[in-house]
Amino acid sequence: MKKLLLITTTILLGLLTACTSGDDVLKIGVNFYPMPELLDLIEADLLEQGIKIEQVQMDYNVLNTPLNNGEIAGNMVQHQYFMEFFNKANDAELVIAQPIYHSYFALYSGVYDTIGDIPNGTTIYIPEDEVNLPRALILLESLGLITLKEGIDVTATLTDIETNPKSLVFETRSLGTTSSAYHSDGSKLAIMYPTYARDTNNQLMDDSEVLAYETLNDLTKTYAISFVTRRDNLNDPKIQTFIDILTSDKVRTWLETNYGWAATPAF
Repeated sequence: MKKLLLITTTILLGLLTACTSGDDVLKIGVNFYPMPELLDLIEADLLEQGIKIEQVQMDYNVLNTPLNNGEIAGNMVQHQYFMEFFNKANDAELVIAQPIYHSYFALYSGVYDTIGDIPNGTTIYIPEDEVNLPRALILLESLGLITLKEGIDVTATLTDIETNPKSLVFETRSLGTTSSAYHSDGSKLAIMYPTYARDTNNQLMDDSEVLAYETLNDLTKTYAISFVTRRDNLNDPKIQTFIDILTSDKVRTWLETNYGWAATPAF
């Protein structure tokens, strides 16, 4: 009886060890809502496939370094162009493994009802960083407010504006300070993401002040916030299982229900 008990205990311990071994753990870097919540949502589904998820909460600006070094298996914090800037600067080979959602990007106005109502010389607050600035200029071009030099899009800067018929004035701001500048200026025009669009009480604004949304097309789809991994890790069966579960109907429905005000699923 004692031998049987010992054998049974040994088997159970062995199974427990197997289920929690390092080979079966996927460390995924996350930072902002709703990525931690998505991992919570699929944690049990992954366990059924023998994969344990370990969330790694890290500073947004350094998440690619541990991924490139092999300390984590992937992250869910960026789109293609943010990743490409890192790859170029670090001679890295990170790849988009799976787009997750498209964030809404929009021109906000608390004063004007149509694009045609915008007076000449109006100031527009736009993101200052080298990834979102081009995206803002692409949006303005799609609205007919500017034109960019031929062949220029995702690398555009203010010097690439070819025509500006309304003589608009562009003031660059960090994403985190654009909303406050928007509210302090009587003209009230800014390009923002819904998650950054907040009123003077720091409450999320509704879409009543959205003058125009970015149109989803082949170019703007490349800005999808994505699951990123290393090229040499892309075909790992655990990574592929993770992607299968991440793109399930369960996750799509959750995104539409809980994050539909800010994004649309990209799968």
